[in-house]
Amino acid sequence: MVRLTGNKARLSIYSAALLGMFAADSLAATATFDPATGIVDMPIVEVLNGASSEFYSARLQISGDGLQLIDAASIPAAKGQQRVVFDSATAAVHVPSVVVGADEFYAKLRLVPGSSPLRFTVDQLVSNQFQGCPSFSTPSTAAGSCVLSGEINQDITLTKNIQWVLSGGVFIGGDNSNSTTLTINPGTKIFGQQGADFLWIRRGSKIFAEGTPDNPIVMSGPLQQSAGEWGGLVISGNAPVNGCNVGVNPCEIPFEAITSEFFGGNNPNDNSGIVKYTQILFAGFPVRPDEELNGFTLNGVGAGTLIQFVHVHEGVDDGVEMFGGTVGLKHLVLTNIGDDSLDWGSGWTGKAQFVLVKQAPSDGDRGIEADNNEVNNDIEPRAKPILSNMTFIGAPVATQGILLRRGTGANIWNTVITGFPDCISIDGAATFLNAGAPGNLSGELTMVNSFVNCTNNFNDGNGATFSVADWFTSQSGNSTEDPLLNGYLPAFGSPLTLSGAPVNDAFFDVVDYVGAFKDANDDWTQEWTFNF
Repeated sequence: MVRLTGNKARLSIYSAALLGMFAADSLAATATFDPATGIVDMPIVEVLNGASSEFYSARLQISGDGLQLIDAASIPAAKGQQRVVFDSATAAVHVPSVVVGADEFYAKLRLVPGSSPLRFTVDQLVSNQFQGCPSFSTPSTAAGSCVLSGEINQDITLTKNIQWVLSGGVFIGGDNSNSTTLTINPGTKIFGQQGADFLWIRRGSKIFAEGTPDNPIVMSGPLQQSAGEWGGLVISGNAPVNGCNVGVNPCEIPFEAITSEFFGGNNPNDNSGIVKYTQILFAGFPVRPDEELNGFTLNGVGAGTLIQFVHVHEGVDDGVEMFGGTVGLKHLVLTNIGDDSLDWGSGWTGKAQFVLVKQAPSDGDRGIEADNNEVNNDIEPRAKPILSNMTFIGAPVATQGILLRRGTGANIWNTVITGFPDCISIDGAATFLNAGAPGNLSGELTMVNSFVNCTNNFNDGNGATFSVADWFTSQSGNSTEDPLLNGYLPAFGSPLTLSGAPVNDAFFDVVDYVGAFKDANDDWTQEWTFNF
């Protein structure tokens, strides 16, 4: 990796690399460079803005120690091919494949904040050809592969020119010590090799896994055929959790599967980095008897962390599970999950929008399993996430679409549940008491502008003080009519397309529809997900 740390380094890169990297005679290049004018021409640039994007042709020109935008013109959408991608959420420009003679490179540019006209610096320039294993790894027996193992206490970058292999637990940083940054480039592939292999970002360290729609990051098992081929991805943070004795501050608790690892703290805005356009496939190997890892585990992760466009497919245990914390998530795809697709406990107070859950016909439990705390249902901070625009498609082998229990709170908006034996179940005296009663709800456990259409829509669990049916129908905009889905997308004439309401919170995109998709033309799962 090349980082520009000073004017000499910048000028060296531009003179030695840019003049060749954006080669005018390079047919495979996604950008070309004219040395006579200093202009870089990029014929296809996709500018990402959430799930939507716009396409441009653009030109940059060398100016001082950077590149400056001199021209941009709108062009028709050009998905389905390699292209330059500018991600407005991360201010990064990803140039996936540029050719220099017989060599091919990935380049990453970084937008200079507040620049006008827009200016960019070069953040990375990396060969796309295998050039040996870096010092933080060891050679694998497979050609072009390098092995990661143990605790890594230096900033590292995983690049797509290497097949990365996890050997056992790979820990990034110490626990709030030796803080380390793991960068994962677009198109990079990481594989477990024998089962109990996993990637763990410890408290105080960060992961920057920035894939793109055309080059998602892939984390998977060696065969990519069945659940449980490797462990999974775990991030631990310093955001608030519950589970400690009264007066303990900050509350820090051990992870249930590996009790030597702790998480939690007192920083609700803790930042563990970015996970974006990433596939997590065939995870869930038990790290000890009866203790499988989830596909994606978030332990006390804070709201400063950016998690968007993540696909978890065919895990043994849960798809995504939050143990406390305040982290928000957008654009999740959870498919063929063996247990619960979305799970929370230990006081999660984060947010989620645009979630697709699609169960396999022969396996899976709940769409959501929601707890406050298993031991003390009323402990603080009480779990109370805000969730909107979720689509749950169940199967007869499942149990419930959503189970709310053990004292959890939640504010659920614009959600559709179909195909489960039971759509919604509320369980436990503490959960009912926290909710209030139909006609006099406390605001701690609510569901509005939502549709349910299951074999049995409602199930009253233990300790019921009101019926779940009355709770649902007493709230605005809810319906038990057929949502008219075509697969997971609204069919023509679906009542979902105009039945939503905006959530009054800056995290959420403003919507007027129910479910994860506005209509049949709004399939944001295309291109970057694993084939489900």
